[in-house]
Amino acid sequence: MRICPKCKESVGEELKECPFCNYRFTAEDDEILKKEKEELEHGVSKQLEELRAKRAKMRVIYFLVMMLAIFVPFLLGGALAIIMHIFDIFKYSAIAGVVLGTAVLIAGILNGAFRCPYCDRVLFRNYGKYCSHCGKQLY
Repeated sequence: MRICPKCKESVGEELKECPFCNYRFTAEDDEILKKEKEELEHGVSKQLEELRAKRAKMRVIYFLVMMLAIFVPFLLGGALAIIMHIFDIFKYSAIAGVVLGTAVLIAGILNGAFRCPYCDRVLFRNYGKYCSHCGKQLY
């Protein structure tokens, strides 16, 4: 849509004359419209690139936090079980690690860390640098 410079009404891009005030669009007006379109497209592509970078960083952070949430209780529970000779502690710490890791994974999915920035679908079985749904490059 273009805005008529005389009456400030929205008119179609393909029109050569404003239907409201009969203003005739010039070549300068067409150039201004073309520049505005290019700036808008550049802004959208820049926002998309920033979203891709942000989600890639979030994906790595959530993965590391998830691994820590799983393995730290295992290690602490194992150390306490060896020191105190009570092996039930290890069983409960293993359960706590699995629960914490699952909670971090769910939080990552809900926050969009494991989503494609293009099609916004959850990346469950994504083993490469391309989205398994839309095929676009993720990293």
